[in-house]
Amino acid sequence: MQVGQFETEDSSRLYYNCWPAGPDDPCVIYLHGLESHMGWFSNLAEFLNLKHINVYAFDRRGSGINKNNSRNFTSRYLSSDLKIFIDLVKREHPKSGIFLIGLCLGGRIAVDFFSYHQDRLDGLILISPSLKNKLKFSLLEKLSILFRPNSLLKVPIEDAMFTSNKRYLDYIANDFLRLRYIPAQHLLEIAKMGRHLKKASGLIKLPILLMLAGIDEIIDTDGVRRWFELLPSPDKTLKFYKDFHHLLTFEENADLVMEEIAAWIKGRAYA
Repeated sequence: MQVGQFETEDSSRLYYNCWPAGPDDPCVIYLHGLESHMGWFSNLAEFLNLKHINVYAFDRRGSGINKNNSRNFTSRYLSSDLKIFIDLVKREHPKSGIFLIGLCLGGRIAVDFFSYHQDRLDGLILISPSLKNKLKFSLLEKLSILFRPNSLLKVPIEDAMFTSNKRYLDYIANDFLRLRYIPAQHLLEIAKMGRHLKKASGLIKLPILLMLAGIDEIIDTDGVRRWFELLPSPDKTLKFYKDFHHLLTFEENADLVMEEIAAWIKGRAYA
């Protein structure tokens, strides 16, 4: 694994990781979830890398090792960060197909990206994307989101909602980079992305793979299914894992999920 930094539109510098394969091998860019960071992607990154796929991931503004860099946390800048990062990968791999993986909030950001930039990728993989969610905030918390943007709110997610795998439950519980409290302003900006989702969804005509869990207390899987059915893409695949929890790649049988991701990418990168 290699670690680097890239400069954003507002001159911030964000850290990223890279698991290099071959110069002409397909590339994957990963967007992490609300509480997580690129470290939660390591097992899938290493798996894909062994399949001769170049893997890239960066921590979102205000998350992970970029936790102290949260200025300009808006839909526009999150999309701009991703555009700049895609361009970085394209420069390093000009002949390779580039695929985007978005987990949970990363999936919402990935879809929102298409309301700004439409033609920069070869495929989109959404893992339990928070396009429709079940998370509930109290009235007081909702008022804080609207009127106290600098307040910190506890994310209403319990560890067991992520996975049933004790190994990863221990990892999650002891992860000092995990975001357990989120600035109210960030949550407001995430909610605002909903305005773009209808427009962005109508632009998604590239290959798309949607992966959903049968036991998901974080996202509304039925709502996401209905969204998926309306996409205009001629190449769309839905995978449903009945006995899995939200974080599919942390479950006991995660190799099944990871194999299907690798096969889907290879099937389109060399088509």
